[in-house]
Amino acid sequence: MEFSKSLLTSWYEEELSIFQTDMDNKDYSPFTIDNYTRDVIMFLAYITRNQSDKIDLGHVKKMQITLYMNMLKTKRGNSATTRNRRLTSVRSFYKCLMSYELVNHNPAAELESAKERTGALPTYLEKDELKLFFGEIEHISQERHVMRNKVMLGLMAFAGLRVTEIHLLNRSYINTEKKGITVVGKGNKSRYIPLPHALFEQLIDYIKKEREFPMKGYEDAVFISRRGKRISRRRIQEITERIRSSLTEQTEFDSWKAQKISSHKLRHSFATHLVQDGIDIRTVQELLGHSNLNTTQKYTHVSDKQKEKAMEMEIGQYF
Repeated sequence: MEFSKSLLTSWYEEELSIFQTDMDNKDYSPFTIDNYTRDVIMFLAYITRNQSDKIDLGHVKKMQITLYMNMLKTKRGNSATTRNRRLTSVRSFYKCLMSYELVNHNPAAELESAKERTGALPTYLEKDELKLFFGEIEHISQERHVMRNKVMLGLMAFAGLRVTEIHLLNRSYINTEKKGITVVGKGNKSRYIPLPHALFEQLIDYIKKEREFPMKGYEDAVFISRRGKRISRRRIQEITERIRSSLTEQTEFDSWKAQKISSHKLRHSFATHLVQDGIDIRTVQELLGHSNLNTTQKYTHVSDKQKEKAMEMEIGQYF
């Protein structure tokens, strides 16, 4: 038996409300609060799936959370990184409930995190693949949304923005004199990004000519949905998925079937191309908004083409 999100949130309204309030008081970003809340609701849906009513969260056992984590792996195909984040969400939820004396133990506290792969290279698109990707936007988009979608995906592929940063981008963040934008990233940290000339011009043209009329309260949002609201993060991801799916269905592009392309991979492509073009790693770190340089170092991977180029040396005189 499965329950709707509205029913689950009504059953656990008090617990979810205090969890969200506690995170807000600790200055968690809206993005983190949304993610943790969504993860907890998914967990609540799992533990009540065979019940006709809400269950007491104080009666949940470590074994139930272990089975939940296994379901995320085997049925939902979640990576170790995603499963660990969702486990962190449940741990934080129970820790909060304990601090407010709503439960007396945390069944997730001693559960071990999944072992994550280390040294895995980020997936990215080569420059010719990016051309193919952007060429497909016109085929999968409604005519009135072609420019909007190109600019959104362009900000990820050629300026390194995250999906959430696209979602939260405001017109007041645009600097017309410097031809760049201020971006609000993780932890509410802001950074300035000068945009490539063509991308900046497309952004301004979209706002002047193609941007949907916003509903009250969304006047400052750059990217507007057909309903007049700020475009959702999920909708941005869906556009990327539709492009990949469209290319996969075309027999002449069989290689795309093996590509695990997502919106975040466009950001990976931006960072990888900067490093390949010789931009110093500190500049790449600033453009991406990484607080730790180690996070940026993963983009310094060397491609086979780079290795082949490095080995194009004349050594006949030695043989």
